[in-house]
Amino acid sequence: MSSSSGPRLSGARSYIGFADRFDNFGQAFIATVSGIFIFAGSAVIALGEAVVNLPVMLLDAFGIGGQAWIFAMTRDPAGFVSASFQSAAASMQSGPFAELGPFLPWLAAVVAIGVVFIITWYLDRRDSDVPALGLDLPVIGNDEDGDFTDEQ
Repeated sequence: MSSSSGPRLSGARSYIGFADRFDNFGQAFIATVSGIFIFAGSAVIALGEAVVNLPVMLLDAFGIGGQAWIFAMTRDPAGFVSASFQSAAASMQSGPFAELGPFLPWLAAVVAIGVVFIITWYLDRRDSDVPALGLDLPVIGNDEDGDFTDEQ
């Protein structure tokens, strides 16, 4: 083995000696090839991110819009009704309502039931169960008011 390794070693040294004559050829070659690979890899990654980012952004926009729509249809009207009840309760504690004394909670209960009745009657006339949507939930049964002329 030692006899066969001699010519190989001298042959390898001749290639190394030949490469040493070129100033920084290996470093320039490695830098160029690595730059090409980084460019190609970055292009593939950027393309993959662009392809994945499109449906993700669409779903995100749909989620944000859906949340805003649900808040507009449920939270804001509920806040309005709550504020109106609070202002009505505050006004009932002063003025002529203060003279009712123990009958004031009964009057407030009648008003609250009346508001719920009016909203329910309106939804029943529209054959819907959710305000501003027209959805009909079969559990509630607002489409069974006996008036079949508006059922088409």
